[in-house]
Amino acid sequence: MTTHRSTAYVKSSQARHHWRKPEPITNQFRFVVRMAYACHERQVPYDLTWTLADGVMRATITATGNIPTPRPLPKAPKLKIVSEWKPAIWDAVYRLEAYHDGTLNRMRPGFVIEHSCGLSLVHPCESGELGVTEYGDNEDIRQNWLVTHTASGKGFGLTLSFKRATDALLLAASFPVDWTQDVATLNTNPEFRRAGNTVLATYGTGHEKDTAKRRLAEMERAA
Repeated sequence: MTTHRSTAYVKSSQARHHWRKPEPITNQFRFVVRMAYACHERQVPYDLTWTLADGVMRATITATGNIPTPRPLPKAPKLKIVSEWKPAIWDAVYRLEAYHDGTLNRMRPGFVIEHSCGLSLVHPCESGELGVTEYGDNEDIRQNWLVTHTASGKGFGLTLSFKRATDALLLAASFPVDWTQDVATLNTNPEFRRAGNTVLATYGTGHEKDTAKRRLAEMERAA
């Protein structure tokens, strides 16, 4: 009769330091959980105990019998290759409902360039004439571009140059996300949140970028 015993430790959330220096979930801790799952699947008798003392969580598994080999942790999904896409500003088409304005909570007009993945580049415009404001003034059409979810018009919260907006769209499109789905469905996909935070961490500024990086770190620890 073979017996296996493993123990792993990790600080509880109450005992962790500031989020910039969190106590990681160790590979050994993950191994204990995976071993318990493998034993459960193969009906191998095991005992899993959890104890908390002085802010430290201890997980111990003891298994007896034909000890299974836990499955390895899944690898991070590879980013899909997005075909080369080089839109021109002049490809934009004017629409009265081009994007969703979160402040006003309604659709607003602008020039739109759609990508087949389900995302779009949008240049807000009230005049209907590219490069001209609603007051008749000239504006730099290379600036003030949004990256939006085509179906809903909702954006990533970024206002970028045309080049950076294009790069941001392609970065989001590289994630395993079906951007043609509705927002409610997308919200159930963790890769949707990972994509959004990655775009913000890459192209955001100041607090937006820092917050996105923190959320990505939290998602990584929870994986």
